[in-house]
Amino acid sequence: MRRAGAIACAALAVVSLPPRARAEETGRGVRGEGAAAEAAAPPEEVRPEAAAPEAAAPEAAAPDESPRTRGTALEVRVEGERSSTSAARDPTAASYVIRGDELRAPGATASSVLGRVPGLQVVRTGAGADLATASIRGASSAETPVYLAGVRINDDVTGTADLSLVPLWMLHRVEVYRGNAPADADRLGIGGAIFFEPALPRGPRVGAGLGAGSFGELSASASASLGDERASVLVALSRRAADNDYPYLDDADTGLTAADDRTRTRQNADFEAYDLWTIGRYRLPRGGGVTALFNGFARDQGLSDLSARAAPPASPAAAARSRVQRWLGAVAAAVPCAGPRGGGVERCRLDLRSSAILTRQSLRDPLQRHGLPAPFVASAGERAAEQGAVRFRVTDSVTAWASAAIELERLGIDHQSGAAPLRAARATSRASASASFTPAPWLEVHALGAVEHHATRVAGDGGAAGLVEPSGRLGARLRLAEGAALFANVGRYVRVPALGELHGISPIVRGNPELEPEQGVTAELGARAAAALPRARAEVSLELLGFSRLASALVAYRRSGLGAVRPYNVHGARVLGLELTASASALDHVRAALTLTALDPRDTSPERGIVSDLLPFQSRLVAAPSLEAYAEPGWLGGGRASLGARLLYRSSRVADRAGLLVLPEQAAVDVELAVLALDGRLSGRLAVENATGARMLDAVGFALPGRSVHAAMEVWW
Repeated sequence: MRRAGAIACAALAVVSLPPRARAEETGRGVRGEGAAAEAAAPPEEVRPEAAAPEAAAPEAAAPDESPRTRGTALEVRVEGERSSTSAARDPTAASYVIRGDELRAPGATASSVLGRVPGLQVVRTGAGADLATASIRGASSAETPVYLAGVRINDDVTGTADLSLVPLWMLHRVEVYRGNAPADADRLGIGGAIFFEPALPRGPRVGAGLGAGSFGELSASASASLGDERASVLVALSRRAADNDYPYLDDADTGLTAADDRTRTRQNADFEAYDLWTIGRYRLPRGGGVTALFNGFARDQGLSDLSARAAPPASPAAAARSRVQRWLGAVAAAVPCAGPRGGGVERCRLDLRSSAILTRQSLRDPLQRHGLPAPFVASAGERAAEQGAVRFRVTDSVTAWASAAIELERLGIDHQSGAAPLRAARATSRASASASFTPAPWLEVHALGAVEHHATRVAGDGGAAGLVEPSGRLGARLRLAEGAALFANVGRYVRVPALGELHGISPIVRGNPELEPEQGVTAELGARAAAALPRARAEVSLELLGFSRLASALVAYRRSGLGAVRPYNVHGARVLGLELTASASALDHVRAALTLTALDPRDTSPERGIVSDLLPFQSRLVAAPSLEAYAEPGWLGGGRASLGARLLYRSSRVADRAGLLVLPEQAAVDVELAVLALDGRLSGRLAVENATGARMLDAVGFALPGRSVHAAMEVWW
């Protein structure tokens, strides 16, 4: 599909009218918009297959919560979908929320879902179980902290987060902050922040699901919860596997593959993954509560090599395998700290959180076709964090928040190359303070400042290297009229190099202990507007913003010797862009949406020594229009049926710093049919990804899966 077709589809989505807010949980929910819908929502049981209601993960409650929700520190409830996609956690920041059905599409992965967020680009390296990373507004993936259930999952080797390790089946909400992270993030981030939040239990419930799809995909899940609104616990387990033996055309169109113009089948790309969740909640008698969760994830997969010819299953090439294990746990508590409420408003709240994450990965590559320093490499990472925060409502117009946190992390890498293993550790302490000031009903101001101290130690170096880095931002929202507002932000952010960047991960990828922290300054100015058209039973919403980002001391790699690379700091980069988010609904049967990003990413390093100044792997235009028709017929017993289509278009992008290798523009159309019946207790979904069979390429020019079909069914009682 060419660019003209993509832009035409985008224009169609903009002019289409979309639906009124509705409750997808039961079809009987509250109709409303914005924060009013959150405050008015009656308590209902969360059903993982539905789009609403929503429960915040253990990391925090929304700062602008209504008086009704302030006493419930661990959750924000929403009954009824809103046309707005902005998060309520920080109304002055550019954000995007993904809810409900978008996370339940058969075959959906974290990378495919995030690919439709404005300002965010995903770099994939194959099928859904292969490495995928996210970058926001031209930042590198290491500059974007990613949180699962409030725990940062960026690794200690490269600083990136692998999206293929994020399970969607237990999530009910994803929040993406595109330029400025909220105050409760433990890293402000040059490239924003991403929060994956799981569903929380609320009462007795049992459910199961089955799924199947192209290229040998099979999945199964089961969950059970007990308790009531005061105390409840949930246990859930899933298994997913696929062969990923999709065909691809081996040609030289991109100049990135060794080609002979033949259609081949991807070899040694199978995977099998298990995912376990345990979540418990308890409400304290005098307000507040405690939430505890545990997540265990394990995956075994083949390491496919598309640059080589097909190998027999018993050959050494087919024996290249990767095994990943991750254990994640967190406990969050929130208690009132200023006596009884006055007028239903909680004046003071104390939040405490403990979290830990352990990861293990082993790579076995007998022929060393994947750039490993040895036939076998094993890495282990550990991180533990403690955080305490207090929030005090000084007056009706001023709220102050302060926190302190400490984090300990360790990294170990062993391999069979004969070199000494790596043993590194880091201790990070952080103090931050923020304030929200509402001097007038039409003006809201947020300020945030933080200071971090990082002390890094490597076995055998005789000491620890420490540094102190400040960061902060200032944001404001100006209400112009009912449903219309302007917002602006300016901030400074820092990323300390990862342990693997400082001290190396192998004889091939060496470290540089002289690396300086990456720094960035961001600014954005935007406008939001929403309106209701009662006669047409319609709602429309629009967000348009422009942003700039200046970064310096970016970490990049260059050759430092025969067969070895070493990281170094480059002068910097400048990114300018525009982002558009629009949605509309009409007649209680039609909904349309559009996200659009125009980007100008430039390398401003004077030492680059090349003609091209474009940043690699950044498309300058990304558009994602969607259109959905739905109905809620009575014969479904309080259910809903929908048919939707979504297009993802990405313009061409360079694949090297010199701009010589260019990945062509790409466009793919996904179609989904969903039916929910019996008040959502029975659901069935059918999805066709890349329905037109367009040729899609990954980060290095190898083919991604073509047309694929996925089906899933869930039952709850």
